[in-house]
Amino acid sequence: MKSKITSSDIFDINKKSGALILGKNRLDDYATKFLTKYCKQALVDPMPLPVEEILQDMGLTVQEVSLSSNLDVFGCCLLLDAHIDVYDHETRQYTSTAFNAGTVLIDPLSEAVYGEGSKRNTLIHEALHWEKDKRYFEILEIKNKNASEKLYPILCRQSETFYTPPEGKNTKENEVRWLEWQAHRLAPRVLMPKNSFKKKALEFIQQYKEAGENVILSCDTLIEDLSIFFKTSRLSVKYRLIEVGLKDTILRFSDYEDVYEEINSNKDFVKLTPVEALKIIDTDSVLKGWISDGRFVYADGYFVLADIQYVKQKDGVLHLTAKAKKNLAKCVINIREQKFTTYENADKDFLGYAVLRKVEGIDNRLLTFHPKYQSSLMCEPEEAYQAFYKQLASYDEQEEIELMKMIGDPTKSLCECLWFLMENRKWNYPKQFYEETGLHINYHGKIKKNNYNNMTTNVLMAICVGMRLSSRITQKLFDKSNNKLDYYSDPDKTYIRIMDTMPGLSLDDFNGVLGQFGIPELGSEIKI
Repeated sequence: MKSKITSSDIFDINKKSGALILGKNRLDDYATKFLTKYCKQALVDPMPLPVEEILQDMGLTVQEVSLSSNLDVFGCCLLLDAHIDVYDHETRQYTSTAFNAGTVLIDPLSEAVYGEGSKRNTLIHEALHWEKDKRYFEILEIKNKNASEKLYPILCRQSETFYTPPEGKNTKENEVRWLEWQAHRLAPRVLMPKNSFKKKALEFIQQYKEAGENVILSCDTLIEDLSIFFKTSRLSVKYRLIEVGLKDTILRFSDYEDVYEEINSNKDFVKLTPVEALKIIDTDSVLKGWISDGRFVYADGYFVLADIQYVKQKDGVLHLTAKAKKNLAKCVINIREQKFTTYENADKDFLGYAVLRKVEGIDNRLLTFHPKYQSSLMCEPEEAYQAFYKQLASYDEQEEIELMKMIGDPTKSLCECLWFLMENRKWNYPKQFYEETGLHINYHGKIKKNNYNNMTTNVLMAICVGMRLSSRITQKLFDKSNNKLDYYSDPDKTYIRIMDTMPGLSLDDFNGVLGQFGIPELGSEIKI
């Protein structure tokens, strides 16, 4: 009896739209079709695919441009003449730029950050779009001829590498996302064709066995040799070994569990302490870019999209909404945790990752970030998040308006501004002032009596942190005082950075971060 055909077995063309319909069980079939046309020899003999030659044969030209501020967008293929937003890292601005159909754009930093394998994967990814999706966009252009909507090309986003669109959602946007899903899944299969890849893997394994009776078979060695031979990333090789049916073979290798820990036993969406959050940002420029552009704020241990759907603010402290807690994959940067045992090429497996080592008892664990393991977080306009981030930074608009008037009034003192804020927080008694700021209770009376306008930087900063003020309001108060913040030197640089990255931290948490960076705590050591 034949098994029932499912959507995973379909290999067809949508007659109305021209879109390729391809199930996960037919991916290797399409890869074979593509290679039969452009490099048939790769289906017979294991070889590093001549990527540049294939693109030339297809009539494609390659140009290097930056397509995103955070290296999320690796590449793009112009299926029609169109304008693309090109990013300038010096001006931090996007410029709409015209390109001709048949142009492949690739970020020049992709290879430097993620390796040659990543660049080759992106080029084939874009070549696949040209081969399978050009007709779809030509038909779409005809349908949209009288519409004002522009057809924006498909962008190859790292954050969509493992994203699977919903089935049964019949919209143009979802259909395009399925075309992108296909390209992400097909590129490694074209670079490492099923039969020739399996043939080469078995050849390597046989060579290892022939090296001696006491040889220890190693996944790490096999993955490294295959990665070098096919000029692909080690992660792609890891998945490919499973996809071609060699899991049972490598499962018996001594280091299988260690090498495949990243795929098999990781824990997603791990909560970070404030210290861990700031430290992991420091390990990677890409992650730092994701955070610093204002799209994400720190709340309840996560970096979450700065959107009122996902973040709420109470008394200056940010929290996840109920919707966010139920949909972490849609709104939270995925920081993963895994056990870690070192092996020879472990560092290569974490090329392009943000990595923070974390020791728990006898376990050596890693906290990691990589754009590939994010859902589609980066598609919305940056301006929307930047505007909302500014809104979050001021949890009481009326208070801020009144405070700004007082700060700008030369007849009002620093103490009067602070007392206005303290009264709003009902800090009417010295004990509460001490609990929130760590400062001696006598400071409370001096501020109330307008008798401490010459306070030091540390005292004023402790008060600002205790009030959960944003860095923007803090800077305004410092301008009102006799103190000036030095944005380029510690401790001021770290004070502002913590406020910008994790607004609303309590004094205890704020001091915890300072301690990890070797900076004296605020409040506790300041005496009258």
